[in-house]
Amino acid sequence: MFEAFVLVCLLSNPTKCSTLEDLEGPYKDRDTCIQRAYQIAYEVPTYLPMYIAKQYMCTEQPKGVRT
Repeated sequence: MFEAFVLVCLLSNPTKCSTLEDLEGPYKDRDTCIQRAYQIAYEVPTYLPMYIAKQYMCTEQPKGVRT
């Protein structure tokens, strides 16, 4: 299972960043997680107009861990 995270930074100060954690996951495979990360990045301007998506990360959960 994979969890999606997206790093967003202020347009006016690119060193001021935050990490968004996906609330819909986890996902069974990395490809689905990556698709979700891109969807989050695409929607950032709608919900956080002063921010831009910079990077994403899909982390694998240890086996036996459920969220």
